[in-house]
Amino acid sequence: MALKRLLSYVWKLPLCALAFLIGMIAGGIILPLLGLQAPAMPAGTDANTIMLYFLLGSLILAVALSFLSQGLDDGWAIRALVLGLFSWAWNSVGMVLEAGVFMTTGAASSGGAMLFTMLNMLLPSLTLAGMVALLFRPDPAQASQAPGLRGLLTMRPGRESVWRFAAAIVAFPAIYIACGLLVRPFIEGYYASGAYELASPTWGQIIPLQLARSVLFLLASLPIVAAWRDPSRSLALPLGLAIWVLVAFTAVITAYWFPWQMRLFHGLELAVDSFGYAAVLVLLLGRPRTALAASRAD
Repeated sequence: MALKRLLSYVWKLPLCALAFLIGMIAGGIILPLLGLQAPAMPAGTDANTIMLYFLLGSLILAVALSFLSQGLDDGWAIRALVLGLFSWAWNSVGMVLEAGVFMTTGAASSGGAMLFTMLNMLLPSLTLAGMVALLFRPDPAQASQAPGLRGLLTMRPGRESVWRFAAAIVAFPAIYIACGLLVRPFIEGYYASGAYELASPTWGQIIPLQLARSVLFLLASLPIVAAWRDPSRSLALPLGLAIWVLVAFTAVITAYWFPWQMRLFHGLELAVDSFGYAAVLVLLLGRPRTALAASRAD
């Protein structure tokens, strides 16, 4: 059975990449009609090569999302919407907001450029998630331990939820800054010199930005935590993998014009960020055993 499931990825993943491509093409047609113009591409790149890297990245992203899709206790439409918005928040909105202080041109050159870049990934995120949700379904033979998306209403009742959500909001910036300081000696020169259209923001820019991104990421991740079928602790690994691929999609996987040293250290930094944050999120907001027992009784 495991081999059969593994082989199914051979034909399912190209369909996911096709869905992503259709979303990219549709977005590229619709956004100019709305008066939005694409920002200039990074120096030394071309559209065809970037598209090839995006398609490669969509295959990797489909694998990561497939594990989440098979563990969510809801129907196709809800799983597609949850995964699509989760992907868009982490991969596009959050990364563009960060580019606003770490880059000087391209996606961060103006408010219009940032809006275009965000919206440009909305349709691809939804079409890819829709195909993933269609092809990678939860096993109906397994007994569900989650109430589905309605579990958002009863995740952590009472005053206990206040400090848990507050801790979850603070956790992301804390992990982000700690990991960033560890790799800073290896990549700081690129930002300080302004190479590759990069910039060095101040702490006064970084901290408020990461708190805002933390709220965004928390809202995007909560539906997955609520609808996870199995014990919450089993979510940490697939959630961390999905987050890592999503944030590395722009910073590492498709950013082929950056030097390999920069992509390597950023990739390692993002891995620790992603898996660490996922573990903290599950620990703080995952359903306790009593909630699991109650959901089975329902």
